Amino acid sequence: MAPKTSAGIYAGSKFPFTEARLEAARKAVTDGLVEADSSGRRSWLDADCPGLKVTVNAGTGSSVYYFQGKVDGATVRKALGDTDAVRLVEARDAVRRLRYDRTVTGALAPRPAEPAGADEPGDTTPEVKAVMDDMLAAHAAARWLPGTRSKKPTDRTMMNYRAVRRAVMTDSTTREDFERLTLQGFADRLPGIYAALQARAPIQANRALQLWRNLYAYAADAGLWSGVNPAIGTGRTDRLTRTVEQPRQRVLTDAEAKRLDAALEADLPMWRDLFRFSLLTLQRMGACCRARWDDITMTGKDAAWRIPAEDMKGRKGGHTVPLTEIPEALALLRARRAAVPASCPWVFPAAEGDDGHARNYDKAWSRVIRRARLWSEDRARRPRPHDLRRSGGSRMVEAGVPLVTVTAALGNAPGSTSMVAKVYAITTPRAVKEAFAAVSRRGSRRRA
Repeated sequence: MAPKTSAGIYAGSKFPFTEARLEAARKAVTDGLVEADSSGRRSWLDADCPGLKVTVNAGTGSSVYYFQGKVDGATVRKALGDTDAVRLVEARDAVRRLRYDRTVTGALAPRPAEPAGADEPGDTTPEVKAVMDDMLAAHAAARWLPGTRSKKPTDRTMMNYRAVRRAVMTDSTTREDFERLTLQGFADRLPGIYAALQARAPIQANRALQLWRNLYAYAADAGLWSGVNPAIGTGRTDRLTRTVEQPRQRVLTDAEAKRLDAALEADLPMWRDLFRFSLLTLQRMGACCRARWDDITMTGKDAAWRIPAEDMKGRKGGHTVPLTEIPEALALLRARRAAVPASCPWVFPAAEGDDGHARNYDKAWSRVIRRARLWSEDRARRPRPHDLRRSGGSRMVEAGVPLVTVTAALGNAPGSTSMVAKVYAITTPRAVKEAFAAVSRRGSRRRA
């Protein structure tokens, strides 16, 4: 059923299309709330997708998507289908393929043709930087969505894309800026760039591969790239394949945990408390850094830390940590409350002179694990802050807590129990010894 409406946003010539608004607009025309033109029709442009138009017939109530814009300098008007048969996301995708929205930025004009050599044509493709800038901007605003995706990406997704971009678009040895290459130049060198990254940081290489595939898919939709997507390839020989990702299973042994605790005791109180708070509550460092006093109750039977949805990884729902059952965490918070100014909303505020909450904890962590003699040149063996959460979750599993309960305690989605089993149900040497001991005890009882 269409939502109730008055003329409202439908009185103008354009509005941001949604399925519900389009249905409401059609009803506004058929009910006479919005006046049709002399032909008995009313049209609107999509404010979020230049070139997309919908036309409603006041007599029949039917509505049709159209593309209206210029292609290669010529004005084109093309029917895309009835709104009952074509989804909005499909109509927008069709428009993007018919006409690249060059109002986003003027940076994507093709490069002037360079003099061609005797054996190869000139490269007229634009620089990677311009295309990357526009791709990320268009993706963030949902003007362009890769593949079959139909939803606007989250802020976290875009933050991850930008982080990967910073990490992989410069040669770690020569400091060459790959974004200064043309699309064609980057495509020619992509196999070598990817192989070097894959050897150094295979998981990061997977993230980079997705970024590059989006880059060339966007360029193709924008009319800036006509070849195959070089981040995918056409066959077995030239296809860039992802690394199979194994779940990280680094947990701290009892001896390592003891050394880490001693190293934390010798560090600055703020970092000491932050890392311990993550270990005690089993929550991610991001959520711990953003912990607010308003979300924490420290008295009575209802003492708890209620983490809002926006601070959780999936951002689909909040999570509550029962502090009454974690007395060490409560004691830590009370000490923090006495140390942090009453006017500060953050449990772990940023360093003096900076605004907001603590965020740059990498140097502090490096300092702590070096002091604890846990540093290793092997990145897989070197503890990370997230291993505090992993170690705590693994201790729960070792203690016999059901996986579904461990999943809830960690704040993961109910459907992620299988993932929790892979990451946290780690078979330690002690667990193996206890398994053999249990079998031995059972055998002894049977023989007796």
